[in-house]
Amino acid sequence: MIWEIQVGVATPVSLLILTGCSQLPAPTPLTHVSVEASCPLVELKHPNLMPQPAQSIPENVIAPRGQGGLCNARNYEVSKDLIIWRAWNSTYEGSKFGKWWSLEKPLGGVAQYRSEFNLCPKYSPLDMLVRCTLKAGTQVLFGPVQSAQCSNDFTYPQSDTSQLYLVNAAEVTLNCTNFYDEFSWHEVAPETNTTQ
Repeated sequence: MIWEIQVGVATPVSLLILTGCSQLPAPTPLTHVSVEASCPLVELKHPNLMPQPAQSIPENVIAPRGQGGLCNARNYEVSKDLIIWRAWNSTYEGSKFGKWWSLEKPLGGVAQYRSEFNLCPKYSPLDMLVRCTLKAGTQVLFGPVQSAQCSNDFTYPQSDTSQLYLVNAAEVTLNCTNFYDEFSWHEVAPETNTTQ
């Protein structure tokens, strides 16, 4: 008889606890990735980006050596609207609002931009540039660029340049302006012959 009372009392309480737990949102799974020791993560000091205490890195953002992407990353929240930049491919409209962005306007030639962000020519011809405003409240990832093996004979090494990763750029940007590339040849300084 005592056993029946204990079950009778415990069952509603247990059901209440189980029901309450089932109503809670599932925690966001953290992806455990292998980060190389050669890729230290320095906290970005930017007035419009606040580092987040909880870190959640989507799969395929931190990539193995030779595969591009990031070699390490940290979560930030945009505290105030800020300008971001992206080079893209005009023959593929989906390229305009891709996942990889820069906090600074690209300077120099396309080859320099490729080497800073490890963008193999086979990825994109990079004939357009877009400048957008990234909305306050947006969650982003930021980190140094991983090496990229473009072919059997050519690899960009891991870069000190950091890149911004956005999951849904088209939804979190506004006031976008496009710029097109055009030929602008500059004279190369003559090489000095040091052999005698």
